[in-house]
Amino acid sequence: MDTTSRFPGSNPLAAAQRETAGAQTFEKYEYQYHWALCRILGAHENYNDYAVFIELHEDVVLATSTDESVARFEFNQVKNVSAKPWSQKKLTSVPKASAKEVKNSILGKMIQGVRHKPFVDKLNSLDLVATCGFDLPPKKDGLKLSIISIGDLHDNCLKDIQAAIDKELGAYPLPKALRFITPDLPASGFQDVAIGRISKLVDIKAPGAKCNASTIYRVLIDDLHRKGTVAFDFIEWENLVKNKGTTRSDVERVISSYTESKGIEIFSQDLEDIFTDLELKSNKRIQVRRAFERYHNSIRLERTLIAIENQKAVKDAVQRNIQLFEEHGAKDFIEKALLSMPEAIRKNFFDLESAQAAIIYELLSKCYEK
Repeated sequence: MDTTSRFPGSNPLAAAQRETAGAQTFEKYEYQYHWALCRILGAHENYNDYAVFIELHEDVVLATSTDESVARFEFNQVKNVSAKPWSQKKLTSVPKASAKEVKNSILGKMIQGVRHKPFVDKLNSLDLVATCGFDLPPKKDGLKLSIISIGDLHDNCLKDIQAAIDKELGAYPLPKALRFITPDLPASGFQDVAIGRISKLVDIKAPGAKCNASTIYRVLIDDLHRKGTVAFDFIEWENLVKNKGTTRSDVERVISSYTESKGIEIFSQDLEDIFTDLELKSNKRIQVRRAFERYHNSIRLERTLIAIENQKAVKDAVQRNIQLFEEHGAKDFIEKALLSMPEAIRKNFFDLESAQAAIIYELLSKCYEK
């Protein structure tokens, strides 16, 4: 064949490639990372605390808390495969082993990764996630489930799987936490889907807010890539979370950095009304307005631990005294809310105006939530 013959078009490299597996392999791994990102977004919507790890015992591991004493775990093996739905035979077929390597079946490898491990009793679920789906007969005819637990399988199917695992690994009961999941993240175009889910999450958490979803996506996926390549083990849980985990506070910090909540300008007229209620002179109005802007920036952009603690205490004070505002107006409310805050929190504010501004900000935010 004459490989020097010219092809129509402007690309001088428009010839059949010797190797295309690299791009396909990259896409398979990228799918795992994007599935992890979407799992993080789901956890962020529903949980107050979590940590997600990439390439730690399994492809994706979710901890239900950053407190190791109460954390439970969700192990996920994630496969982006173009094939017919996996059957019981596919799941339990053991590839031929080489002289150097003993191989396991798909399911055997998963179970091998958790059996006799110290964390096995802390598993909420052991999930096999595959884009091709599963062809496993259900206990109830006609059911088509996206999440199949052990209890959903037909008794004969369950017996066959158990017998195959016993033959492969020795007598070992199938984990009750085992599940088979057909994901809702498509096998291609998953990048755009992830960006869309970021926009949806922001809209749920802060309706009407403007966010740069593409930038949030890039920052989060880059962080997952970086942490996924960390191959070291960590004795201390705190070090594991710091170096290999993605937590709620990590995600919140990124989202806050590239999201503008409604805009501080939405409070302008209400702020003036409260100033009038407080009978503040112009110099005090300027000081409180500047403190109001500083507080807005601290909770939207900085999100330090102190800022988070301050905001929680201020919100609690506002909630406890909101009826006073509704019955008597801003002046009595702000005085009472200020006194009801812990002294340690009051000391975190630079001056009286800063504390007043924080209370006014959270009051107006609460009013706009209604």
